[in-house]
Amino acid sequence: MKKLNLLLFTALAAVLSMTSCKKDDVGSDSFGITGLTVATADGTVRQGVINQNALTITVNMPVSTQASELEECTITATVTMNTTVTIGEDELTGNTFDLTSPVVLSAKNSGVIREYTLTVTCTEEEADLATGKLISADITAGGLPANTYAYSVGFYDGKFYAFTAGATGDEGAYKVYTSTNGKLWSEMTTTDVIGGMGTTPIVYNGKLYAVGGIRVIGNDQQGNEPEIEDNGWSKSLTLKTLRMFSTTGSSWTDESLEGEQDPDNMFKTMLSLGMFGFTGPFLYEYNNTLYMQNGNMMSYGMFQGSNSNLYKFNGTTFEPVQSAQSALKASCTTFVLNNKVFIIGGSRGFIGPETLIGIVSSSDDGENFTDVAETTAIGNFCGATVVTNKAGNVAYLFGGLYYNEDGGREMNSTIYRTTDGVEWTAVENINPAYAGTFRPSIVVDDNDIAYVFGGFSSVIGNYTPFSLTQDDMDPSFAAWAFQIQ
Repeated sequence: MKKLNLLLFTALAAVLSMTSCKKDDVGSDSFGITGLTVATADGTVRQGVINQNALTITVNMPVSTQASELEECTITATVTMNTTVTIGEDELTGNTFDLTSPVVLSAKNSGVIREYTLTVTCTEEEADLATGKLISADITAGGLPANTYAYSVGFYDGKFYAFTAGATGDEGAYKVYTSTNGKLWSEMTTTDVIGGMGTTPIVYNGKLYAVGGIRVIGNDQQGNEPEIEDNGWSKSLTLKTLRMFSTTGSSWTDESLEGEQDPDNMFKTMLSLGMFGFTGPFLYEYNNTLYMQNGNMMSYGMFQGSNSNLYKFNGTTFEPVQSAQSALKASCTTFVLNNKVFIIGGSRGFIGPETLIGIVSSSDDGENFTDVAETTAIGNFCGATVVTNKAGNVAYLFGGLYYNEDGGREMNSTIYRTTDGVEWTAVENINPAYAGTFRPSIVVDDNDIAYVFGGFSSVIGNYTPFSLTQDDMDPSFAAWAFQIQ
C-alpha cells in the first residue's frame, strides 16, 4: 500500500512539473523572441536589438520623438514555434502599450517562461534637423479644422497644444487640440471656451497658460456674439477681460482678470476701457517672474499698437513696468539669453520702410533696458520670433518682415543664430523649402529641437496680420523642426 501511494505521489509530481510554468535559465536560446518592432501612433517603426543572453531588447527611436508618443505603441514580435508573448496578461496583437519606461515581455513555451526587458530610447540622430525637417506641410490635414483662420501653439509635458480660432463649421469657435508629434491632432474636451484669435501660450509655475485672445468673427461655440461693436464710423472691442486659463494636462482653470475702474491699478483700468492689447500679447519668464508685453489693440476699427507696454505678474494682477517702455516697439522681439532679457527690432508705429528698426536693448533685471547695438547683421525688421536652447546660451531667430532694396515687403526666410544677442550669423544650408512667416509659434523640447508652427505668410495692413475679416488674414499651416546647436 505504501508502495502504491509512493508511485501515485511521484506521478502527480511529474504532472505538476509538466503543467506549471517556470522561468528558463538565462542563456538558453531553445525558444523565445527572435525579432521585434515597435510602432508609434504616427507610424514610426523601429527594429529592436535582442540580447538573448541578457534577455534584453532595445529600440531606438528618432531624437524628435516625444515621450508622449510612446504612450500608445504597438509591438510586433517574431517568435520560435509554439511560443506566445504577453505583457502582463495582455497579448501583443490588438493592444497598445505605454513604453515610456521599460516593460517585461513574457515568452512562454511548453510551460517555460523567458522574460525579456524591452527598453525604448529616443536618441536616434536625424541629420535633417540641422537644416530643417518638414513635420507637416499642412497641419489641418492631421486633425485641425480646415477653416482655422488663426492659431497658436504651446508645448507642455511632452505634448503640443494648439489654440484655434474658427475651429468648427461655425465661424468663431475657439478650441484646444493636442498632439504628441505636431502633425496628428485630437480635440481636447473642455467645459469652458478657451482662447481666441491671438491667444498666447506659455508655461509658468508648473502650468500651461493660454493668455489673451479675442472672438470677433462669428459666435463662439456657446452662442456668444462677437466681441465687437460698431458706432457707425468705427469699430471697437467690447471685451473687458484678460483671458487666462491654465492646465496641468487635464481640466482647465479660469484665472482671467476682470477690468475695473481703479486709480491704483492702471492695468485693470486699461482693461475696463478696452485699451489693452488683448490680441497677441507677448509673455516671457525671467527670474521666476512672469512678464507680459501689451498685444495688439483695436483703434479706429483696426488692430494696431503692439508691445508698447510691459507688465509683471504679482500673483493676482499685472503691474506696469514704467522703466521698460522706451525700449519697446511695435512687433519687437523679446527673448532671454545668458540670464539677460533682450529686445530686438520692431516698428515705430505702423509698418513701413522708414519705421522698422534693428536696435538691440538688454536688461540685467528684466525691467531696466539699455541699447547695446544700433543694428545687427539681421538689419531692420519686425515680427520675428526668437527661442533659446534649454541651457539658455544659444538663440535662434525665425521669420519676421523686412523691406527689400526695391522697397517691397518680404518675409525673412533666413534663420539667424547668436550666443550674445548682438552678433548674429545666418545658419547655412537651410532647407530651401522653408519659408519664414510673421510671428510664428515656436516651442523648444527637451532635446533642444525647435518646432516652428504657422505664423502669417503675409501682412496686408500697416499694423498687424490680424483683421476683422477672415479673408484678410494669411495664416501658414506648415510645421518644421530645427535642431538648436
